Amino acid sequence: KQKTAYEILSGLVGSEMCIRDRYQRRVHGDSQILMEVKNPLLDNQAKVIKEALKYEPFPDPQTKEKIYLTHTEAIDRAKVISNVKYLLAMILHKGDEYIGYMTADFELSDTSDKIFFDFQGSQLLFCSCNDTPIPGNEIFLKRRVQLPKKYQKVGHNKVVIAYRNEYATNGNGLHHFVDPEDKEEYLYSNFEPFSANKMMPCFDQPNLKATLKLITVTPNNWVVIGNELELATLLLANAGEKLKELGIPAALINKELEDNKFVFREFAATPAISTYLFACIAGPYDFFISNRKPGEGYPPMRIFIRKSLKKYVEPYAEEFFNITECGVKFYEQSFGRKFPFSKHDQIYCPEFNVGAMENVGAVTYTEHYVFKDPPTEERKIRFSETILHELSHMWFGDLVTMNWWNDLWLNESFATFISNLCMSIGVGLYKYQTSWTQFHKGKGWAYREDQEPTTHPITATVENTEDAENIFDGITYMKGASSLKQLYYLISHDTFCDGLKEYFKTFEWKNTELKDFIGSLQNALKRAGSTIDLDAWVKQWLCTKGLNELRPEIISKDGLITEFRVHQEAAVNGDPICRMHMLDIALYDKNFLATTVKRVLIEPKPITVIDILKGKPTPVATYLNVNDFAFSKIQLDAPSIPAFQQELNKINENLTRLMIWRSLWDMVRDGKASTKDFLGLVVKQAALEQVEPIFTSALGFAIAATTWYVPIEFHKTENTPLFEMVIKRLKIETSENMKKHLVNHAIAFACTHEHKLLLLQWLKEGTQIKDAILSQTNKYSIIGKIYEDKDFPLEEKAKLLQQELDKDKSDEGLRAKKACEAALPNAENKAKLWNWFLDENVKENEHMIFSAMAGFMSWEQEDLTKPYQEKYFDVIVKIFEKRTRSYAEEFFYLMKPHDNTPEILAKFENLLKVVKSEEKTLKKCVMEEVEDIKRVMRAQKVYREGVKLQKLIYQK
Repeated sequence: KQKTAYEILSGLVGSEMCIRDRYQRRVHGDSQILMEVKNPLLDNQAKVIKEALKYEPFPDPQTKEKIYLTHTEAIDRAKVISNVKYLLAMILHKGDEYIGYMTADFELSDTSDKIFFDFQGSQLLFCSCNDTPIPGNEIFLKRRVQLPKKYQKVGHNKVVIAYRNEYATNGNGLHHFVDPEDKEEYLYSNFEPFSANKMMPCFDQPNLKATLKLITVTPNNWVVIGNELELATLLLANAGEKLKELGIPAALINKELEDNKFVFREFAATPAISTYLFACIAGPYDFFISNRKPGEGYPPMRIFIRKSLKKYVEPYAEEFFNITECGVKFYEQSFGRKFPFSKHDQIYCPEFNVGAMENVGAVTYTEHYVFKDPPTEERKIRFSETILHELSHMWFGDLVTMNWWNDLWLNESFATFISNLCMSIGVGLYKYQTSWTQFHKGKGWAYREDQEPTTHPITATVENTEDAENIFDGITYMKGASSLKQLYYLISHDTFCDGLKEYFKTFEWKNTELKDFIGSLQNALKRAGSTIDLDAWVKQWLCTKGLNELRPEIISKDGLITEFRVHQEAAVNGDPICRMHMLDIALYDKNFLATTVKRVLIEPKPITVIDILKGKPTPVATYLNVNDFAFSKIQLDAPSIPAFQQELNKINENLTRLMIWRSLWDMVRDGKASTKDFLGLVVKQAALEQVEPIFTSALGFAIAATTWYVPIEFHKTENTPLFEMVIKRLKIETSENMKKHLVNHAIAFACTHEHKLLLLQWLKEGTQIKDAILSQTNKYSIIGKIYEDKDFPLEEKAKLLQQELDKDKSDEGLRAKKACEAALPNAENKAKLWNWFLDENVKENEHMIFSAMAGFMSWEQEDLTKPYQEKYFDVIVKIFEKRTRSYAEEFFYLMKPHDNTPEILAKFENLLKVVKSEEKTLKKCVMEEVEDIKRVMRAQKVYREGVKLQKLIYQK
């Protein structure tokens, strides 16, 4: 039976209620209301609440529908709404749900029938507008609380909403997690771009900035982290005056909460910030406090972590603080603005969907950055970049925020670029000065997505918040960041920072658009006496899609260059234009010593002649864009390809060596070079490579090549030499850091029964190689490979897994268990799991389901998984219609057929024809899959032709 508003507000749903003695319970038919007995609240708000409680609690009848906020709706609201202030009180219980009480004060310049609160909650308990109660069935529908025009007034308005809501289990909204090791419960919020309304009713758009005053009632062993500092912490039994002072109804509190010593906390109101930056994190988190003194110029800082993981964070906490402090100093100097908020807490969050999130004063991080085993240097650099990326958002994104999601790049591109700049030149960060090599690795994400049919300009068209979700991609992050690196090189460091100082001074606490940012940089150029016009650059780089391919052509006579040309053309799926590029060019002699010419301007036309290179000795090899200032796809000329293939290890510049690897890999992806030849190069050159990000990139390319670009019947043929190379090097490697990578890749390349027997021996006895230690993740990966193999007995598999689970009670262990059990080569098991994946009523945490999906579709089980290829196409549209976005996307990628055949291509092409235009996310996924299958088929065709040619040569 549905609970009434009285029962819900009086405490925990489903338990016997103990009511405060100021109220008594009166029953009238099927409804229950509150009647005051003594100590009545005399203010008008109490009367309004009492009247509103006469209405039945009202659930949204269309909670399964996907509703997005359109840009037009956001514009309409922003025209009339201003000066928004929220007070949010939440009773955060252990279990599945919580109670919220929100008041919103705001100004209206005019009344409008287009005003509503976004709210993806479970149940509306009561609502009033300007002291007039409103029945829930009149206003709560399709994830919105409408505000009828008849209740509004010009000037100040006050809306009060009480509600019940379920905790999220998919990482968006107010997420709930139970630690399997100690059964403690943890909460954290995650809102970008459109999920603040999953925790509270609000105007959930970036340009309706608002203050938030947070009040929480929680178990007494919990800590709570909000955007601001705590003002008061009291036992709930002692908080009566505070509640009355804040206008929070006593009906929200019951004696049961007081008896259980729940704690009341009041936080300071935030400055006016966007709703996606609101934060509430609660639970028995442990923490570390920075020991810096207030006079040293840093904000108060703490690092929070759940209890069971504290021991893993403690060795790195001081380094974490130090990186943050170096970043604060660098940004304050570069931006001309002190750190803008009262504190800077940083919280590790379980089952976090992304790398990190820049909530004001409460930055949240994935627990992938918890180092349970000593991390590689590359992993530490990635985490350092993430820390500095989120820190930079405190200025760029939080202090100054984009007006709408079409300028999301203003946040993410800038943060990605400036964090790497900080690492490369920031004082105290010398250990991370190889960051530009890591940056180039990340550019592969952008190069790939900028050649998809779904590519878009950096300044994207965003019609609604679903579009916003779809542009958290390689274009917005890495292409945008690469474009800013090009712009930085074009206008100089000093001019760039001068423009930033003007930008933050002019627009602090405001919302901005592209023209505001570019205008500040243009003004700085004028002050520097430069005639560079940024309008042309903006049109070429920010308002068009796709990338350019650049290729050198050298004409020589008597050993000297007579003409050096750079050819430029649009890459696949890009706009048919040429762009201006400023880059450095390296010419290599026979000893592979480089002559580098800097700041070469490539004009926006098909051929640019570089006169400065005329008369120089003809090089053995040439590379455009050394130092990686341009965003372009660099092709190698005919003489350079064999030269680099033979002598790649002689290139002294690490970044250039990595970029050459990418150019060679691009040839494979484009079907211009054989995957087989490329893998032979990896076996030869990676065995010699000593630089971590280059080594891992080369082997990463090899994993992608053997997985997709090699026909399935040749997988073992190509993986075996790679496995043998890795094992051979592991036995002689002296670097402990590199040994970690070699172990990882040995497991990845293992494909034969003999390979797996060696891994099994490692699992039982260790590697027997000094400093080559298996991490817990390595152990689960090995067990996963054994689980999917039908040649190992089930009893042995179960024993191996249980031995690890007995030692590891963590959520990582539970996810590994799900993946391994899903990988069992058993038809009945597969059928049971398939039905489980499709069951909309399953209450299992999404992350656990995703782990099972990851184990389901094994390359080695084609006979078992083939029946699900047809079923996949039967259900995928419904999955996107009925399930959460995160679930649908994971299902799409983890459960899709592995075969890249004309038949599967035809099925995806047919699917594309039936997908509705409004189902944008599914359409994007299918379009990219069609493109990727075509690319794979071309590469596999080249591979097979190479195999045939080798056979002919062998026969002759």
